[in-house]
Amino acid sequence: MSGNASNFESDDDFGINHDARHVQGNPVASQILASLPNPVFVLDRDNQFQFLNHAAEMFFQSSQSIIFAQALQSFIASDSPLFSMLSRARDQNRSVADQGLELAGPRVGYKLVNVQITPFENNGSLLVTMQERALAERLRGQSLFRGAARSVTSMAAMLAHEVKNPLAGIKGAAQLLEADLEASETNLTRMIVEETDRVTALLDRMEGFAGGASVVMTSVNIHEVLDHCLELAAASYGVHLDMKRAYDPSLPFVEGHRDLLIQAFINIIKNASEATDKNGELIIRTSYAPGRRLSSASIAGQLHVPIQVEVIDNGRGIPEDIRDHLFDPFVSGRIGGSGLGLAMVASVIADHGGLMEVETVPGETVFRLNFPATTSAQALHITKNEETTI
Repeated sequence: MSGNASNFESDDDFGINHDARHVQGNPVASQILASLPNPVFVLDRDNQFQFLNHAAEMFFQSSQSIIFAQALQSFIASDSPLFSMLSRARDQNRSVADQGLELAGPRVGYKLVNVQITPFENNGSLLVTMQERALAERLRGQSLFRGAARSVTSMAAMLAHEVKNPLAGIKGAAQLLEADLEASETNLTRMIVEETDRVTALLDRMEGFAGGASVVMTSVNIHEVLDHCLELAAASYGVHLDMKRAYDPSLPFVEGHRDLLIQAFINIIKNASEATDKNGELIIRTSYAPGRRLSSASIAGQLHVPIQVEVIDNGRGIPEDIRDHLFDPFVSGRIGGSGLGLAMVASVIADHGGLMEVETVPGETVFRLNFPATTSAQALHITKNEETTI
C-alpha cells in the first residue's frame, strides 16, 4: 500500500484524469498531502476517487488500486449526509464544512468526523479533508498521560524503599509455608515467591529511573506477558471475572521491558476487576494496527507503534469528574484507592514510546495500548486471529 501519490507508475495505471495529475505532478504538494495524518482525497463529478493520501487508505481500509476502481458510495452508505454536502459544494461552487458528521459503511465501520469539502479545478471535482473526532479527543488524552508519566517518577525512590521491606517478610512467610507442603500443593506459594522477587526487582529499577537510569528494552512476547497477568488475576482479585483472550497469534514481538509491561497490565486488569461485579467480563484483544504512529519531539519523523492491545471490561465505567485527570498520581474513582496504579501505567507506556487511549461509557471501558514492534518482526507479520476462553 503506497503512502505517496508520486509512486504511481503512470496516469493510466488507475485511470487518473487531468485533475489528479495536477496534484501528482507537484512532488512537494504530493509529499505534503501524503504525510498529513488526516484523510485527504479528491473526487470527480461522479464521486469517483482521483487522488488520496496514505491516511485516506487507512480510513477506507483499502489500497489505492482498489479504491480508484470504485466510487465513494462503495465505502459510505448512499443516504449519508456527506453526499448532500458534496452536492451543495458543487452546486454553490464554494467550500462547505460540518463537525460531528456520522459516517457508516461496511469497510469504514462507524466513525464520527469533521469534514471540509472544497471545489477543485472548477470541473466538479472536490477536495475532501476529514478528521476523526475520536482522534482529536485522544490527542488531548495523550498529553494527560505523558504529564502523569513525568510526575510519577519523582515518587519512585520513596515508594520503592517503603514497599521492599514488607515484601521480604511476605516472601519469607511463603517459603516457610512451602516447606510444609507436598510438591503438588506448592503452586500458589511458588507464585507468591516469584511475584515478590519480580516486584522487588521492579522497585530496584524504579529507584534507578528516579535517578535518571534508562530502560533496557528486549524482544518481548506480549501474549506471554498477558497470560501471566491473567493467571495472577484468576488466582486472586479477578476470580469473579469471565476472562477471554482474543489474540492475533502471528503478532510480532514488542520492543519492551517484560517486568514493566507485566506491572502495567496488572494495574489495568485490577482496575477492571474493581469496576465490575460478580457478572464481570474481561476481554483482552491483540491485533496488528499498521496505521498507528506517534509523533514526538524526541524522534525524527513518526514512531511506528503497530502492536495493539485492548483491555475491555463491562464495568460501571470511569466517573466523568476524574476522566481528565485519570493518569495523575493520587486520583482514584474508588474509595480508599491510592490513585497510583494508572500513573504507573502512564510512566511505563511513555518509557516504551507507546500510545495509550481510554474510551469509557457505563457498561464498557476500553484501554487501548500501542507499542513498537521489533524491527525484523514487522516485516514478517501475517495477520491471523483466534479466540480462547480461560
